[in-house]
Amino acid sequence: MSASKFLIACFFAVATTVDAQVASVSGTFVSMLGSDTVAIERYTRTANRLEGDILSRYPQVQVIHYVADLSAGRFRGMSVSTRRPGADPTAPPASSAVTLIRDSTATIEIQRGGRPDTVSSRTRAFSGLAVPGVPTFPAAAGLYEQILQLHSPLSDSLKLSTPGAAFGDNSTISLFRRSRDTVVFASSYPGGWIEIATVDAEGKINAIDATATTIKTRTHRASGIDFDARVQSWAAAETARGRAGRMSPRDTVKAQIGTAAVEVVYSRPSKRGREIWGNIVKWGEPWRTGADGATGFTTTAELVFGTTVIPAGKYTLWSLPTATGTKLIINLQTGQWGTQYDAARDVVRLDMMQSALAQPVEQFTISVLSSGTGGVLKLAWDNREYSIPFRAR
Repeated sequence: MSASKFLIACFFAVATTVDAQVASVSGTFVSMLGSDTVAIERYTRTANRLEGDILSRYPQVQVIHYVADLSAGRFRGMSVSTRRPGADPTAPPASSAVTLIRDSTATIEIQRGGRPDTVSSRTRAFSGLAVPGVPTFPAAAGLYEQILQLHSPLSDSLKLSTPGAAFGDNSTISLFRRSRDTVVFASSYPGGWIEIATVDAEGKINAIDATATTIKTRTHRASGIDFDARVQSWAAAETARGRAGRMSPRDTVKAQIGTAAVEVVYSRPSKRGREIWGNIVKWGEPWRTGADGATGFTTTAELVFGTTVIPAGKYTLWSLPTATGTKLIINLQTGQWGTQYDAARDVVRLDMMQSALAQPVEQFTISVLSSGTGGVLKLAWDNREYSIPFRAR
């Protein structure tokens, strides 16, 4: 028997030892990004087992199924699999992961299309208590609720290791009791994130506010939702209109400014009914000027912004919005995620011109307009446009 099959067999043998004397608790959560429903989750838990499904729309309609085994107040293992609606249930899932947690190590076996992923599979050491992860965004609310149940009452704070398949150090999740009905989940993952859960007297989660994360979703407990019917309706809509794709699709803008070939590569978030400036894009905080990875900027010849000369090369573009004006930041670091901003590598910060838009722009747009040896870089989203002229030298 292969190592992967052995791990799966062991996991499910353990996961079936459910305490039948404990009444099960179930629920449904709906996650919204602005006015857009991006995920629906259902779960059931007992003393020794947590099982759930997450229906996701992006980048395509898929269902993530997870099962967690618990013993003596600790997570001992978890299986996660992802399937497309209508897929052959006897065929291997598109992807799957089995995590077995021992006292100080976690073994993660990854498969893709039924084939072992030997690059991602690994055994990782950790310290303290550990919780396996469900690889989905937004995070599984059922898993968060299970953590609270295992460590109730949470009087102060708690830190859990989250050993995963990714390279690098393990991340952690810290829980803080902010008030009687509020618990904060904070991650050490690069860039960090904070999610705020509103809980009732029994420790059940009523809502999760993830607007402080880069995902920016809000999740609430819901009732009367036919999960299987939603799977079918989302799949039918996808068949009719095509896959939704990324929440913030990647785009490339190219322009010839005199002797300089200029290129901007960025991701394009949408408004989705939200107030953008001063809300989604915070005043006084460096912004990635898009979404996901840092916005790339390349020029093949020297450019001049005002009196500042930018040599030919590769950069990233950031911005510093305020209620009274915005600065464009040109930075030397490239290839990083959009939460990894290093101010020490700034080349320059430049004032941009601001104008109001008569019609709101739904999807964030960067444009480069050329006129001879000169050009204008523009950023447009919601009800505002920011611009800055430059020229080739």
